[in-house]
Amino acid sequence: MNIPAASLTIGGLFIGIAIPLWHTSRFALANIKNASAAMKGAVDDLVPLAAGMAYGAIATATTSGLIGFTTGAITWLGNGAGTLAMWGATGGDADLAVRSASNELTGMGNLILLLLTVVVLGGWKKIPTAWKPKMRVGIISGTLLGLSATLGGAVMATVIPAANNLGSALVGTIA
Repeated sequence: MNIPAASLTIGGLFIGIAIPLWHTSRFALANIKNASAAMKGAVDDLVPLAAGMAYGAIATATTSGLIGFTTGAITWLGNGAGTLAMWGATGGDADLAVRSASNELTGMGNLILLLLTVVVLGGWKKIPTAWKPKMRVGIISGTLLGLSATLGGAVMATVIPAANNLGSALVGTIA
C-alpha cells in the first residue's frame, strides 16, 4: 500500500509554503495595531499550524503502510494542485522535482511515529474546535515541506535519527 509520490515538485513546494505564509500573514496583519492580543492570537492561530506541520514533516519519513499511503496521497495531490496553480497563474513549468526523501525511519523510528499518531488521534476530541482546521492544513503543509530542502533537510538530519535512536532505546529497554 504505497503511492509512488516520494518527490516534491515546484508546485508542491508552492502549496507547502503558501499554507503557513497565508496563516502567518493574516495573523501578522491582524495584530499589527493590537500587540497586546498578539500572544493569545499566536496560541490560537500559529501553535496548531506548527504542531500539524511538525507531525506532517516526520510522517513523510515513513515509506509504506497507512501513514505512508496518506503522506504519498497528500504529496501527489499537493504536487498536482500546486503545478496547476502555478501553470494557471504564471504559465510556467512547475513540475520539476525539487527534492525526494533521502532518509527514512527504521522499524524502531516507525514505532515512535505510530506512538505520536496515537497521541494525535487520542487527543483529537480534546483539541479546541477552532484549532482542528489549522492542524489539518498544518499536516498537509508539513507533509509537503517534509520533502523540501529546508524543513525536510532539518527533519532528515535531526528528527529522523532522533526518532530512530529513541525507538531503539525504547525497544532495547523493553525487549
